Amino acid sequence: MKKNFLVRAFFGITIVALGGVLLLRNLEIIKFDSWNVFWGTVWAAGLVLAGLMTIVSSQKLLARAWGLLLMAAGVSIGLNAYGVIDVSIWKLFWPVVLIAVGLMMVFSIGSGGRKRAEKLAADDRENEKVAIFYGEESRVRGEYTGGSATAIFGGVELDLRQAKIKDGAVIDVFTFCGGITISLPDDVIVKNEVRGVFGGSDDKTVPKPSAKKTIYLKGECVLGGLEIK
Repeated sequence: MKKNFLVRAFFGITIVALGGVLLLRNLEIIKFDSWNVFWGTVWAAGLVLAGLMTIVSSQKLLARAWGLLLMAAGVSIGLNAYGVIDVSIWKLFWPVVLIAVGLMMVFSIGSGGRKRAEKLAADDRENEKVAIFYGEESRVRGEYTGGSATAIFGGVELDLRQAKIKDGAVIDVFTFCGGITISLPDDVIVKNEVRGVFGGSDDKTVPKPSAKKTIYLKGECVLGGLEIK
């Protein structure tokens, strides 16, 4: 669950830094007016980290291309914030989005059942689901011993209804302005320990009376939501 940990650590450090700067500024200990540099640094570091995580967490060409675009956007924002270049990221945003959509349409032609099967096999091998500015769908079959799901300005749909869930399995959840949906079979009991920070979770599961296995959900939902069904 290293990827999930990196995301939570980044957001935690960013919030602490923002609070520290505001506190010292309000107490007149420091004079700080370079908010463009501060937020430029935050966005640059966040997008570069998001791009790296997207590239590492996926074997799909399109996902890796999206990760490179996120990293390029982060580097551009950082250089612009420090005055190295003078290019507005918003002037590049929509052209890049159109290029990405066009590439998705081109590469999706003739996908068929073979690519769907490859997707399922890849999902079975990888239990760390990451969606940053896009959506991730996963249907797990076979043994499931636990994993993580991270959604930042995106969504994750994790379907475990056909999985053989190990008793005591743990799913580590983190959302920021995103949503996660987890579908579970009726032979497991959910222990929802996810904390909500301007967000929350909704457990709609109805386990059958003979259910004995337990699955634990831990983590945080920040300005986002978790649906368990």
